[in-house]
Amino acid sequence: MRISKQNNVNQIKEAEVQNIVRTRIPTRHGTFMLYYYCNSIDDKEHIALVKGEPKNANGILVRVHSECFTGDVLGSRRCDCRDQLQMSMGHIGASDCGILIYLRQEGRGIGLLEKLKAYNLQDEGLDTVDANIQLGHGADERSYHVAALILKDLEVNSVRLMTNNPAKISQLRELGIHVDSRVPVEVPHHHDNEEYLKTKVEKMDHLLSLAGKSTLPERFFFLQSMLDRLNHHRENNPDKPFVTISYAQSIDGSIAVHPAESISLSCDKSMEMTHVLRSHHDALLVGINTILIDDPQLNVRYYDGSDPQPVVLDSRLRFPLDAKLLASDAVAPIIVTTDQAPPDKVHLLEQKGARVFTVKSDAENKVDLIGVMALLTRLDLKTVMVEGGASVIGKFLGAELANYCIVTIAPRLIGGLKAIEHLCRPQNTTPIAIMNCEYNRLDSDIIVSGPLGKG
Repeated sequence: MRISKQNNVNQIKEAEVQNIVRTRIPTRHGTFMLYYYCNSIDDKEHIALVKGEPKNANGILVRVHSECFTGDVLGSRRCDCRDQLQMSMGHIGASDCGILIYLRQEGRGIGLLEKLKAYNLQDEGLDTVDANIQLGHGADERSYHVAALILKDLEVNSVRLMTNNPAKISQLRELGIHVDSRVPVEVPHHHDNEEYLKTKVEKMDHLLSLAGKSTLPERFFFLQSMLDRLNHHRENNPDKPFVTISYAQSIDGSIAVHPAESISLSCDKSMEMTHVLRSHHDALLVGINTILIDDPQLNVRYYDGSDPQPVVLDSRLRFPLDAKLLASDAVAPIIVTTDQAPPDKVHLLEQKGARVFTVKSDAENKVDLIGVMALLTRLDLKTVMVEGGASVIGKFLGAELANYCIVTIAPRLIGGLKAIEHLCRPQNTTPIAIMNCEYNRLDSDIIVSGPLGKG
């Protein structure tokens, strides 16, 4: 595949790439085909990770990522490269079709040795641009010729480019690539890379919202991609709530020793994570058994955030009149019941401040979840976190109403009540899977998370 170059772009008039080999690469973000390219511009090994079939595709998600050994491999905190790479792979892996092009142009094109020298100059007070210039380099010496050639070789019609760098968009367009739109790649930043990112904004015109610094504590940065999904859904899907399933279990899959007794499984950091998640959802939903056994507050206490709207499913209205959720300083709960509820109990609960709504019963004479989802939509509760109990979690999963799952696994063996009683699904159906599953550790707990799908 050949492409003629504009004379004003690095003075390369003609170049070519050739795909030498391709192979399947399974990753935690999904399975890709890896394309290995040689080219006539340099002797570097540029590659492309391809999801789906890009030939003749329009508006597919594309990330052109420049190599950063210190960040991508070693996890250096001086930049945001590794986080951008992982976020991009996650978004492309979750899409039907997409491409990540990995260009071997370390240090914005100056190479690893010079980049490390520039780091030393930055430690002496220079910013990332001035350090490069003092070493005799340009602020940014990268070229996107090879990326354009690869996209041409893959016969892509047009792309949605994942970037914060407008120069990357203009270069690719000059090289004949049709860029439909820009998709921001903003990741949480911290004290180690804040000045670096500020310089990119002020001196290199990168489109970063530094004022929107993540409010997440650093130990919970892995939640950012999930919160991005929440916010995207909140803005673009007004007709159906986004449902997150979140619960803690022992390593043998239990949430309690006995059905009528509660037990604390999570470490302190995992508990804090739960409250972080609560604060980012509009509503927090549980079944009546959770109220009867635990008498929870369903608020945010271990994190500086807003309390969600408590929602309780209670088909026969067994809700206690002295429950903590009816305290004067609590967010008044929404209680969803059925026509089995005694009218006098409805009146008493409403006198206590609760809002009681009736939906139809399902085949088991429990609250119908489709009716619940329609009610939440009417009430403008666009993101809902489901914490329990086992029956409620199983019903949401079985009805395929959940979008995302976060499971805290504590290294304890307790036996007893399982986290999910049953999924209420027909036999021989495709198992529910956590797609692009991520594993993160908080002290001794393992956090398993990802979007839900079939697989």
